[in-house]
Amino acid sequence: MTPTGILGATGFIGSYFCRHLAACTDWPLRFLIRSAARKSPFLAGEVLEGDLLSRPDCERFASGLDVIYYLAHANTPLNSDLDQPADAALNLLPFLNQLDAIRRLGNKPHLVYFSSGGAVYAPRPTRVPYRESDPCAPASSYGILKLTAEHYLRLAVERGELTATVLRVGNAYGTLLPEYRTQGLIGVALANLLHGKPVSVFGNTSNVRDYVHLQDVCAMAVTASAPRRPFDIVNVGSGTGHSVSDVLSIVQDCHGAPFPIEMKSACGQWLADWAVLDSSYAKDEYGWSPAIGLRDGVAAMLADWNGELRAESTLER
Repeated sequence: MTPTGILGATGFIGSYFCRHLAACTDWPLRFLIRSAARKSPFLAGEVLEGDLLSRPDCERFASGLDVIYYLAHANTPLNSDLDQPADAALNLLPFLNQLDAIRRLGNKPHLVYFSSGGAVYAPRPTRVPYRESDPCAPASSYGILKLTAEHYLRLAVERGELTATVLRVGNAYGTLLPEYRTQGLIGVALANLLHGKPVSVFGNTSNVRDYVHLQDVCAMAVTASAPRRPFDIVNVGSGTGHSVSDVLSIVQDCHGAPFPIEMKSACGQWLADWAVLDSSYAKDEYGWSPAIGLRDGVAAMLADWNGELRAESTLER
């Protein structure tokens, strides 16, 4: 048995990951959420109400845990620079509170931190996929804070307070997302299709990203619960780049009909134009490689959506 805690359990990746853990492991799970009103059926385990800005709440959460997954992060590369002091207060201080609580408890858990594969690396005109050892130079507050958290984890490991695996995840997709979100192109696009609304596009349609299905991300996260070394950084991506135009074309092909697009280029002028990950280290060291291609993943999402619509239609008759 592996007592395991998840922070950020109600977020995009976190909620999917919680369902994955409940389905594929028998680990005792613990969650810390801000309000009991946000408790969802997929939180199958011990649910604590609290706040990462409270050190006692952080200690209460971490006590007795062998593994902690840290997915708690607000804001996106698109909006994180609108108020940088607020971004740091919202994301870095809670993280440091949790690390301090772990230090005070002295239980030395293994912490798996969800970082960013698209926001931490330095721009690369050569278009060679990034390796974990490549230089980092974030172009947004979002990326800066992700990289800062990585360094704080490295420091905590060097001081013997915990072990840690950093997952630099590419652009995750695999579930529908709220239409108002500014991150998660595929999930937001399909949600807009569902509601008959135009698909909003931020930045340049030639921008290239590495899309990786949530099921593959979760498989790597479970594998990372057993540390290979005290501190490790692992890219989690497909190794293949797709432009925004490519993605929209795939969505249209799988959907079977054109749809309106609403360009919001000015909102994404600072977004990196290219970010693709080399995940050969994950394969060599952890035995992980992505199993779901982008077209198959999008088609599966649409099939699930159409299946739900048919089920709802049957119930209404």
